[in-house]
Amino acid sequence: MKLEEVEALKEQLVNKKKTMTKAELAEICDEFDKRFIYESTSFDNDDFTYEDVCFLLEDHSREFPDKKANRRKAIINNYHAINMVHRLVDKGTQLNESTVKDLHQVLVEGIITGGVYRTRDLFILGAKHVPPTYLKIFKKMDAYFNDLNNSNLKGLEKAAFAHLQLLKIYPFMDANGRLARLLLNYQLELDGYLPVSITKEQRDLYFKNIDEYKINKKIEPFTEFLADLEVARIKEFIERD
Repeated sequence: MKLEEVEALKEQLVNKKKTMTKAELAEICDEFDKRFIYESTSFDNDDFTYEDVCFLLEDHSREFPDKKANRRKAIINNYHAINMVHRLVDKGTQLNESTVKDLHQVLVEGIITGGVYRTRDLFILGAKHVPPTYLKIFKKMDAYFNDLNNSNLKGLEKAAFAHLQLLKIYPFMDANGRLARLLLNYQLELDGYLPVSITKEQRDLYFKNIDEYKINKKIEPFTEFLADLEVARIKEFIERD
């Protein structure tokens, strides 16, 4: 039922966008991007505020004197990665290995070596799921991109898969979460939906639904969660003056 509501709202979204100027659409996009950068980046480094993000993005040369240098880099990198997503979507570029590696490289620029699959096994503290051995990364990522091209995978379920399966494989040494949230929105935008963001209050449910996929191979809980986010985002968009 929720998925049907999303599709109905999607038609209203298309009609709403037709009444808006490019400047108005750009303003909404910019507002969302700042919020997304704050909420996504703070998953890993929760010692800065939304106001800090806005302050930094107004002038990338500004510093965070009371915080580690990597906090600043992660925020600016996420900004560049989001803009790269927008450009790729405008061109209609589908998710592929090159775009995923390029996005990862942008996300971790100046922090670690990016765009290279991990070369050792990882064990995530407190996690219920252990990522596959690094020896299987290439094979699993090939299957990942093949599955994304499966015509039976559509709509919100396709965006959910793009997000969840990358988190399950955990192909890079770091920034997999930030990358997966970018890919979620990449696929949403490609299919005409609005990008979404996860608030701090939603994180427990977010992780619970991710675990349902990783451990029990159930994509439906996360897809329903995503549908709720999308409904709220579209309603907010179409109700703007």
